[in-house]
Amino acid sequence: MQGATILGRVRVVLICVAVLVACMGTSFDARCESVFRRESAWPVLLNVAHAGASSLAPQNTLVAGQAALAVGADVWGVDVRRTKDGVFVLMHDETLERTTDVEARFPARSPWRVADFTLDEIRTLDAGSWFVEQDPFEQIAQGAVSQVDAASYAGEAVPTLREALDFVASHDWLMDIEVKAPFDVEAEVVAAELLSLLLETGTQDRVLISSFDWDFLEALRRVAPELAIGALAILPPPRTLAALQELQVDVYLPSVVGFTAALLADLEEAGIRVIVWTYNAEAQLQYAIGLPGIDGIYTDFPQRLAPLIAEGAP
Repeated sequence: MQGATILGRVRVVLICVAVLVACMGTSFDARCESVFRRESAWPVLLNVAHAGASSLAPQNTLVAGQAALAVGADVWGVDVRRTKDGVFVLMHDETLERTTDVEARFPARSPWRVADFTLDEIRTLDAGSWFVEQDPFEQIAQGAVSQVDAASYAGEAVPTLREALDFVASHDWLMDIEVKAPFDVEAEVVAAELLSLLLETGTQDRVLISSFDWDFLEALRRVAPELAIGALAILPPPRTLAALQELQVDVYLPSVVGFTAALLADLEEAGIRVIVWTYNAEAQLQYAIGLPGIDGIYTDFPQRLAPLIAEGAP
C-alpha cells in the first residue's frame, strides 16, 4: 500500500512539473496552468479513480477519495449534482435512495431527487452503510477491505464539492468533475457557480470539467474559456472529430464502445486526449493500457491499475 501511495504521488508530481515547465517564461494563464488542457504536457497514462476507489469504499465520499490517493490514483473522478439551495455535492444518481438511507429518513419525499433537498437535509443522510451491506465489488468478502474500515463507513456523509476540492488542493492532486444534468437553473448559472467555486478553492488548474450534456459544456466554454473540458459519450456521435473540435474539448471520454482504432488515431493527430471508461478486470486494464491513443483509464480498481502502469503492461 505504501509503495503504491508513493508511486501515485510521484506520478502526480511529474504531471504538475511538466505543466510548470510548459508555462515557464509566460505570464499567468489558467489555460496554460491546467494539466488537462490540450496545450499541456501529458507525460504518463492517467489512473483515474471512478467516484474514488469505489471498489474499496462507498462511491463519491471523501473516504473513497482518500482510498484512491492511497493506492496510487492520479486523478479523482467525481460525479456532481446541485442541491435545492444551490450547493454542489458528490452524487452519481439523480435521486438519493441507492447510496443513502434517504427512504428511511424522509419516507414521504419520494422520488428523493438531489435537487429537492437542501444541503442541511442531505447532511443528515448515511452514505456509507449501503456499501457494507451490499459489498458491490465483493472486496469486503475477499478481505481487501478490513472489517475495521468497513465498520467505519457507517454514517459517512455526502460531501460537498468544496470539501473534495479542498482535499485535492491540500494533497497536490487532480480531479475530473463530471457535472450531472438536468439542472433546475440555466446552464450558464451552473457554469458560473462552478467557476466561482474553483477560483475560491484555487483548483482551476487541477480539474477537468466533463459532462454527457454537451450543451452544458458549450455554456461552460462561454462562461469560463480557461477551464479544461471533457466530452463524455457512450456511443461516438456523428462526425465525432468535427463535433469535438467544434466544442473545443480538451479530452474525449468514451465508453468501451465509444471509440475505434481509427478514431483514436484521428483524435491523437488532432491533439485531443482520450480517457476511456470503465475498465476493472486485470485483463481489461491490460488491454486498455496497450491501446494506442489512450491517455487515461477510468477504473473502480485504481489499486489494480497502478502496478500495471508501473510495470508497463501488457
